[in-house]
Amino acid sequence: MKTLELLLWVTQFGLSIFFPPCFFLLLAHWLQQKFGWGLWCTAVLGILGLLISVSTARANWRAMKKAADQDRKDPPVSFNDHS
Repeated sequence: MKTLELLLWVTQFGLSIFFPPCFFLLLAHWLQQKFGWGLWCTAVLGILGLLISVSTARANWRAMKKAADQDRKDPPVSFNDHS
């Protein structure tokens, strides 16, 4: 079960890096085709996609670190194990 959980984290991390720039570049292409906007649209939306990608990757990285740190803590002492 732990392996599946780690695989889900890795998949989420990869999608958080890959999806925003691709989405915003496709949106920029569509805006250029539909409304005839210039190359500036691609540049602005490409930078926006990269910034969002970095932001979400950072948030996912922190969440993964927090989950890993929680696994390292000692389990609480049960009734029969205390001194």
